[in-house]
Amino acid sequence: MGVRALVESDLPQVANLYWRYMRRRQGSAPPALLSFFRELYFTNPFSDPDIPSLVYESQEHGVVGFLGGSVRRMSFRGQPIRVIFGGNLVVHPDYRSGLAAPRIISSFLGTQHDLSLTDSANDISRRILEKMGMLVPALNYHWRRPLRPGHYALYGLCHSTGPLFSASLKFAAKPLCSLADSMAAKLSASPFRQLNPRLAGTEPDIETLLQCFVEFRKGYSLWPEYDSRSLQWLLNFMERRPARGQLRKMVLRNEDQKIVGWYIYYVKPGAVGEVVQIGGDPKYTKDLLDHLFADAWQHGVIALHGVVDSRRLPDFSDKGCFFTCRGGWAVARTGNTELLKTLERGDACLSRLDGEWCLDPGD
Repeated sequence: MGVRALVESDLPQVANLYWRYMRRRQGSAPPALLSFFRELYFTNPFSDPDIPSLVYESQEHGVVGFLGGSVRRMSFRGQPIRVIFGGNLVVHPDYRSGLAAPRIISSFLGTQHDLSLTDSANDISRRILEKMGMLVPALNYHWRRPLRPGHYALYGLCHSTGPLFSASLKFAAKPLCSLADSMAAKLSASPFRQLNPRLAGTEPDIETLLQCFVEFRKGYSLWPEYDSRSLQWLLNFMERRPARGQLRKMVLRNEDQKIVGWYIYYVKPGAVGEVVQIGGDPKYTKDLLDHLFADAWQHGVIALHGVVDSRRLPDFSDKGCFFTCRGGWAVARTGNTELLKTLERGDACLSRLDGEWCLDPGD
């Protein structure tokens, strides 16, 4: 007994662990979650039989620990590398004080790879990973941008109170919030004023997105590699995530009809929209943000959250974003000193699209 590779017959136990102790739900995991896990860990383009997901098995209780993994193809200074992402680390509470988590992580890190990353570690996982020599790189700048500041303030208050008080607060405050947000979007002196975007947006096909990825990764030392199959599968998987909202993709052109950037985000009217990726010509970053903010406003989003490339921090700040390091932690480990320095100085063209965050099966 101990650490071994995940096999399909383990999925019911793994799904129940995830459902009860990561999602904190009662009862058995729903069949849809089993289907997600089967696809996520056995049939998708990022699964690799040489680097499987792992379980920790107890003689008395069966599977009591799990670490999901995926393998991404990337390039470092033009040379191909293999990057492993660990996610959904969950251990039964009765085994958290023992060796289950350290042994699972050690076994995963002992596989043949060039770089190990996670972009969604919680505080507990981060502390475990840091003790094992993994470092937090400069990939942890989370940004937030209110679009409807009244409703966003209400959202924050409701998340810090109980459900009964929260429902009463929403009922009483929403009309005032709507009035305040309407004024904030129109007043010329308001930082939340909605501007008419200079760029024109259209929904891209897969080939156009792939061309954008290649064109606008110039100037970076590390970047992900996609083909039509892997990108199509990934976007289809993400579109089947109703908890986050509807996935929206937009490519943007200037007045000369030249593509200057793109963005991908989740639209959730009346709630926060999670931004997956923003990319393009750095000279147009503010224009890209103007278009994104206007698009999200038109779709009823109250605020946007995302992770920002450290090179773009000044432009995001100028556009009314504020920053925090609280959120899913990005943690890395590699024996290549130059590769680690690349991550630490923000020289990696990475986003939420390129790791575990976008593969979270959710509820």
